[in-house]
Amino acid sequence: MSVFSRPPWRGFVPRLLIVAAVVFLPNTTAAQQFAGDNQWVAPHGVGTFVVTAGEEFTQLYAIAALLPEWEFNAQFNFYYDDPRVGTDSYTGVNLYAKHRLSQNEAETGGYSVLFGTGLYPEHLERGTVAGAFQSWWLSTTATYPFANDRVMLDLVPGVAVNLDEQQTGETAWGFTYASRLAMYGLVPQSALVGEVFGTAGEASAEPAYRAGVRWESPHWVVAGTYSALFDGSRGIGFEIGILYFTDPIFCVGGCG
Repeated sequence: MSVFSRPPWRGFVPRLLIVAAVVFLPNTTAAQQFAGDNQWVAPHGVGTFVVTAGEEFTQLYAIAALLPEWEFNAQFNFYYDDPRVGTDSYTGVNLYAKHRLSQNEAETGGYSVLFGTGLYPEHLERGTVAGAFQSWWLSTTATYPFANDRVMLDLVPGVAVNLDEQQTGETAWGFTYASRLAMYGLVPQSALVGEVFGTAGEASAEPAYRAGVRWESPHWVVAGTYSALFDGSRGIGFEIGILYFTDPIFCVGGCG
C-alpha cells in the first residue's frame, strides 16, 4: 500500500471530527482546508505551516510573509485516488502569492488579491488533473465585520483557466466563487463557520458547502470541517487540520 493510498482510519474520521470540528478567527491565515479566504496577511517574516488530512486527500502548506503585505504560498495536495481514473495516488501542486490591498485598524475587515498556478481541490473538476503550470487563477477577497466583529463575512470571487482541459489540449475558463460566514463567542477560543463554493463556466466544479469549528492559540490552530455537494453526494467529506505560526524569521533582507 502506498503511503498516500486510502487511509485505514477513514471510517473513524467522522466520529473524530464531530468532536474536534473548526474555522478561522480574526488575525489568522484562513486558507487551511477552506475554499474561501479573508483579507488578513501574516506580519512580515512570519511563516505558517499547515497539514490537513481528510477522506479524499491530504494537504501540506508552507507560507512565508517574505515582504511586508505579501505572503508566498506552496500547497501540495496528495489525492488518495487519481481523479483521472479513480485509482492509485496523485500529487497536485498549487503555487501562489497573496497581497493585502487594505484593511481596517482592527484588522478584521479589508481587501486582498491572490494569484497563482494550480488549483485548490475545491475548484478541481471531477476527472481532471489541474497541476501547477496547467491551470492559472486569480481571486480577490473582501472581508466585512458585523456585530462588533463577532460575525465575519468573506466574499471571494475569481477566475481560473485550464490550459489542458480534460487532458485534450483545449483551453477552458471558469468563474470561481466562495462565500463564508463565521461567528465568534459561541465556543471559547473558537468560531463556527459555514461556506459555499464552486466553479461556473467551461471549467466547472459542482456547488458545495463546508461547515466546521476552529480552536486557536497564539502559535497553534486546530481545525476540522465537513464538506458535501448540494446535490446530496458526499464531496470532500471530513477533514482535520493543524496550523503553526512561527516568529518573524522569514524576511527578505532580514527581519530587523
